[in-house]
Amino acid sequence: MKLAIFGATGKTGLELIKQALEQGHAVTAFVRDPARLTIEDDHLAVVTGDVFDPAAVDQAVQGQDAIICALGAGTELKKTTIRTTGTINIISSMQKNNVKRLMVVTAMGVGESWNTLSLFNKLFFATLLKSTRDDHETQETAVKESRLDWTIIRPSGLTDTPRTGVYAFGENIPAKTSKIARADVADLILKEVGQADLIGKAVTITN
Repeated sequence: MKLAIFGATGKTGLELIKQALEQGHAVTAFVRDPARLTIEDDHLAVVTGDVFDPAAVDQAVQGQDAIICALGAGTELKKTTIRTTGTINIISSMQKNNVKRLMVVTAMGVGESWNTLSLFNKLFFATLLKSTRDDHETQETAVKESRLDWTIIRPSGLTDTPRTGVYAFGENIPAKTSKIARADVADLILKEVGQADLIGKAVTITN
């Protein structure tokens, strides 16, 4: 498949690129700073731009089979709309260019999965991560209203541990350990991007 990945230089994005190339996909990485992209491959194209710029987003979306959105704000906890605004620009470009398949990474605790959180995690989200959660909430709303073939992936606590291929996923499932490897999140996304089973669903992934 021809895949465009947004949030490509984040930890999850880099894992997605690595695994997608290993599986033989043609990957377009959308980046703000190409110096942060350390992967080189004949099947990897790079589009440099800002996700707030619809014209730049358009360059990456055109001609793709599917879009994977793993936008984030790094370690910043201050208020941001990068996920919402960026995703809206991606959706608009997909609609214009007749690209239907969209996979979006948000977080466990967003939307209906709020009730699966422990009391501690609810307090954590409601205080320290309030801005992040607010951005994810409006991001998910845009995705659900897009009329695209969308799937939302909600990881529990992300770790940088190796891929195991062993994890639970489903709508509103509780977290077993509140942890999941980014590599396993990428594994699930790439298994499902070409399938129809999870279209129109928001699923939690956890160990």
